[in-house]
Amino acid sequence: MSSLLRTILNAAVVAAASLSPVAAFADTSLGVYQTTDRKMDYDLRLCGTDEKLLCVMLKDARGTALTKQTKKFVGKDVVSNAKPAGNNVWKGSVSMAGHTLDGTLTLNAGKNFVMHGCLYVVVCNDFTLIPAK
Repeated sequence: MSSLLRTILNAAVVAAASLSPVAAFADTSLGVYQTTDRKMDYDLRLCGTDEKLLCVMLKDARGTALTKQTKKFVGKDVVSNAKPAGNNVWKGSVSMAGHTLDGTLTLNAGKNFVMHGCLYVVVCNDFTLIPAK
C-alpha cells in the first residue's frame, strides 16, 4: 500500500472517530463547604458513572491555611470515589496532611459535612465543614 493511500486511510479513521459520540460525565455538585475558620473551601460532588460515589476537592485555601503542604492539594480530590453506606453517608479514604485516613463521610445538607477518619485504627478524628458563605 502506498504511503499516500495509508495517510488518507489514517486521516479518514481519525475523522470518523472524531464524529462518534463521546460520553461525558458531569459530576453533580452537593455544594461548597468550608472549615469552621472559613480558611479552606471544599467542593463536594457526586461522582462516578452512576453518580453514587462521593468526591471531595480542596477548592481553595487562604491565610494561615495556605501552607506548603496544603498547596499540593488545592484543586485536587482529597476524597475519591467514596462508596455509599447509607442516606448521605459514604465510606472511603481521606487524604489529608500527608496521611491517608479510612473513614466515614456524613453530609447533613445545609448544616455540616463531617469526615470521621482513623489512622491505623489507633488515632481517630472528626473534621467538620460548614456551608460556605
